[in-house]
Amino acid sequence: MKKTFLITAACAMTLSISSIAFSAEGPYVSGNLGIAIPSDSDLTDSTLPGITINFESDSGLALGVAAGYAFANNTRIEGEIAYQKNDLDKASLFGVNVDLTGDTSSLALLLNGYYDFKNASAFTPFISGGIGMAKVEINDMNIPGSGLPNTNEDDTVFAYQVGVGVSYAVNEKVSLDVKYRYFGTADPEFDTTEAEYSSHNVYAGIRVSF
Repeated sequence: MKKTFLITAACAMTLSISSIAFSAEGPYVSGNLGIAIPSDSDLTDSTLPGITINFESDSGLALGVAAGYAFANNTRIEGEIAYQKNDLDKASLFGVNVDLTGDTSSLALLLNGYYDFKNASAFTPFISGGIGMAKVEINDMNIPGSGLPNTNEDDTVFAYQVGVGVSYAVNEKVSLDVKYRYFGTADPEFDTTEAEYSSHNVYAGIRVSF
């Protein structure tokens, strides 16, 4: 019994000590899949001063791929390509709601920085922030039954994100994580119209080190 206990204790200590070396310094690639929960968007048009239209969208797909480098001082830096898409739901003006068809989407190129709060366990909390550019699109927007042509517009604007999360080291090369990010952009402009674009994103991801 004592021998079994000692072996079990030794194994537990070995795993605990080895976990400190997880997510070591060096290059890595990662992938993220999640849900994008868009904030309501206020839309204004320079030809209609004083009028604001509120747009609501459904939750949708968010994904990203990145390549980066982890440093010995608990920091990481990476380049990421991120995409998200949300179906339009409705628009509101003067208390009147109308249904919408179509969707909004964005394709962003971001430079992200992370700080990992490393400890003696396999779980590592982290914070992150990033800046870059995003192409924001409105695709096939219309009011059902209106007979109006579909609206298709796009604009490339400054983008940023901030987030928190926690990773779990499966081994010294592979980590799984869950993270929350707030993603936003400068207001995209579509001809005479200016809109807001932001979302709350939740991801599950995998990171593989080399």
